[in-house]
Amino acid sequence: MRDNRYTVYPITETTFAIEEKTRISQGLCYLLCGKEKALLIDTGLGFKGLRETVKGLTSLPVIVANTHAHIDHIRGNHFFEEIWFHQKDKGVFALHTDRRYTRKLLGEGMPAPVQVVLGWVAKGLLSVNTSGQYHYFGDEYIFHLGEREVAVVPTPGHTPGSVCFLDRSERLLFSGDTLCEWGVLLHLTKESCSSQVFGESMQRLQSLEADFDTIWPGHHSFPVDKSYIDDYLTCARQIVQGKAQYGITKGRRCAKYNRVLITVPAKEDVNG
Repeated sequence: MRDNRYTVYPITETTFAIEEKTRISQGLCYLLCGKEKALLIDTGLGFKGLRETVKGLTSLPVIVANTHAHIDHIRGNHFFEEIWFHQKDKGVFALHTDRRYTRKLLGEGMPAPVQVVLGWVAKGLLSVNTSGQYHYFGDEYIFHLGEREVAVVPTPGHTPGSVCFLDRSERLLFSGDTLCEWGVLLHLTKESCSSQVFGESMQRLQSLEADFDTIWPGHHSFPVDKSYIDDYLTCARQIVQGKAQYGITKGRRCAKYNRVLITVPAKEDVNG
């Protein structure tokens, strides 16, 4: 039986967006098929239907590559044998495979009654099966899929090991949570990097803009226009310079500029 939590959107003949949607979450995985192998970018919350959805799209051996090690991007990893993420996110992976930590994180910034309800609704989603063969790439790694190459672009900020994946042949950038239409979370004190570091990541993406046409994010609307890079860079610079305009969104303190927002630690105006 088809799992209606997953919907497939073809991007090209060999590239697919897989949207995972439930009552309390929405996320995106991407399947990139070469001549010899397929690359699955993120595995979301990993319901059983993910494996069947991927099997319905390709018979190639599937490699998983995580944009970062948050639970809502890694929980389906165990469906696949070969799994990769950036070596700098090993600590984040340890946090997000700790049920106590993820339960606390889920309700952060929410009123106590809401935390209780969310904890009950999501209790079955807080455990992570860590089986599989894990490998760790660095900043210069390239996945060779057979007449198709996908390059790692280091973009620390949301987490120390956050990355984007660049497919120059198809002119596609897959950004995970580094760049989404809604905003980026830098307020997680045990996980996030400074706004200065995130701004440097936006500058890195700016330098590569000639190599891609569209950005495919980890959540929310897709694709995202690459002009959002400029907005995020400006917002990060305003935080660092002490010029940002702040507000509260979903219980979190955030700096806002034009179409984007960046959440920040509650007591910090400058994240240098």
